[in-house]
Amino acid sequence: MIRFGRDTCGNVELASRKEWLETNGIGGYASGTVAGLHTRSYHALLAAATQIPLRRMLMLSQLEEWVTYNGQKYSLATNQYRGALNPQGFLNLEEFRLDPFPTWVYRLADQLLEKRIFLSHGHNLAWALYRLLTPAEGDVVLTIRPLVNFRGLHLRKRERRFFNTHHDLAEHAIRMIPDGNYPTLNLYHNAEAFEHSALWYQNLYYREEEERGLDCQEDLFSPGVFRYELKFNETSFVAATTENLSSPNPETAAQVEVIRRKVITDLSPATDRVGRLLRLAVDQFLVQRDDGLSVIAGYPWMGDCGRDALVVFTGVTLVNQRFEEARRLLTTLAGYTQEGLLPNHFSEDDSRPMYNTVDAALWFFHAAQQYVRATGDKQFVYKNLWLTLREIVEFYIKGTHSHIRMDDDGLINLPEEAAQWTWMDAQVGDWVVTPRSGKPVEVNALWYNAICFLRDLAGENNEREDQQRFAELAIKIQESFIMLFWNDKKGCLYDVVEDNFHDPTLRPNQIMALSMPYPLITGERAQKVLSVVRRELYTTFGFRTLEQANEHYVGAYQGDILHREGASHQGTVWPWLIGPYADALLNVYGPTEAVKLELRQLVLPFEAHLQEMGLGTISEMFDGNPPHKARGCIARAWSVAEILRVHLLLTAV
Repeated sequence: MIRFGRDTCGNVELASRKEWLETNGIGGYASGTVAGLHTRSYHALLAAATQIPLRRMLMLSQLEEWVTYNGQKYSLATNQYRGALNPQGFLNLEEFRLDPFPTWVYRLADQLLEKRIFLSHGHNLAWALYRLLTPAEGDVVLTIRPLVNFRGLHLRKRERRFFNTHHDLAEHAIRMIPDGNYPTLNLYHNAEAFEHSALWYQNLYYREEEERGLDCQEDLFSPGVFRYELKFNETSFVAATTENLSSPNPETAAQVEVIRRKVITDLSPATDRVGRLLRLAVDQFLVQRDDGLSVIAGYPWMGDCGRDALVVFTGVTLVNQRFEEARRLLTTLAGYTQEGLLPNHFSEDDSRPMYNTVDAALWFFHAAQQYVRATGDKQFVYKNLWLTLREIVEFYIKGTHSHIRMDDDGLINLPEEAAQWTWMDAQVGDWVVTPRSGKPVEVNALWYNAICFLRDLAGENNEREDQQRFAELAIKIQESFIMLFWNDKKGCLYDVVEDNFHDPTLRPNQIMALSMPYPLITGERAQKVLSVVRRELYTTFGFRTLEQANEHYVGAYQGDILHREGASHQGTVWPWLIGPYADALLNVYGPTEAVKLELRQLVLPFEAHLQEMGLGTISEMFDGNPPHKARGCIARAWSVAEILRVHLLLTAV
């Protein structure tokens, strides 16, 4: 449980910086702040995935509620306009808990009112439940006004003359039928009455969007109000869904979700509070795709991504003993292989996936390799993935359609048109922020590991010709890599080698050459790399993407998209890199007491961060400069998955 009292809840600046997140396993979500006001255009009570897991649409933005008791009106909601807060329900907020759902407790004179919000797993169905916690002397009337959006995830709604405000009434239900290609929004309730009083709320203000240089105002429509006569310990509710419900039962739905989450948190071996929180957090990213599974890269605005799914594969599935999901995720992604490449992004509008990544296909080998390590199930990999793995390697050797290919020295070379295809992929218009054409260090570390894994898999399944061929190639790759990438002057590795140019820019990508199950660098050289990287790049929350001494270093990720993307891999701290660094430590030094202590120090700062921005989850990135403010998505899959994995390493070594 995460809990905040009056000192936080009554401070609107502090409470509005703490964000909660609920997801439904099919790409939809609900999100907002402890204070109740929306600071992002992405905040909503129901963002529904209309083409699972994407084409997400904001259906219900929020509920504006107030209670009338003994002739006094008490607001629960808080809305922000430019320069004004109205109403100011946070002033009545006694407590907020994440237990396991977002839960608010309001003090209304001598009364306490509890509000809970959650989503039903596998459904575009959001619940808001209200309950009096104390007996009342006199009538307690709750009024709720729903504010609806009906828009795409990245858009803004403005009042329109021809906006379809039509809604049908049924017994304890309202059906709102929008314009265009949007599903119907059904609002189920157990109110005593619904009163028609349609109106627009104009110019609601989203502070975070203004800070990001984006459109920061929006209009919302409301069809009317629900009125409830609250009784002690009885549940009143509103359920928002794109589905048809025959007999909605909020307490049963809540209990089902509580049990589902308890199963996740009770997975061994993590029984401590941080382990349970992180297990719940990684579960939020695993989503349905067609008949298989995928991974949402980050909430609230990112979709599912091939590279991200494979980087987080171990932390999302294997360390949680979710082996069936692991198999489904591998086979799902294998089905999207195209000329040796795997997708980087799946489009929100269901158009063709984007295959602009050089390393996703190589991470696929790493995921299959980790699956075998965790389960011993080599036959699954050989039977279901061997042909895909072999096909990927053949395309990388001969050249993909994007001209990614292996050179005569055995190393993978990226052409100039693929300079943005590594994980450092920031681009604004035609500007590639960190162009890395040539031979990137981590790509070739992944390539070597893939060839070694394929060599072993071939040998274990009597593919003798392939075994010999890949064994010889692995030797060539290692010899070429050491000859080309070792920077004797700095005692570490070059970031990229291209023709006769060796890029000495100090970045954390070289960690991958030490962290893979088959590392390219070992011994004294590996120790030197770890020393340089930790000394020059490590911060409280992970590793800077560029050393501070570099003239292109940017210490803060802020401003409009040009400035933000210009900083994202030029100094910004990415916590997911702690995972490979931890693997490198264990590869180089083994599970010594000093290594265990360092692993603990790597994870410790995130215990506090779980209560600071995205509650119970981990942010995408942090500023390179102190105090290392959290930036980007409030919940990023590879941040959560890799910190969980390192946290669990502490119990395994």
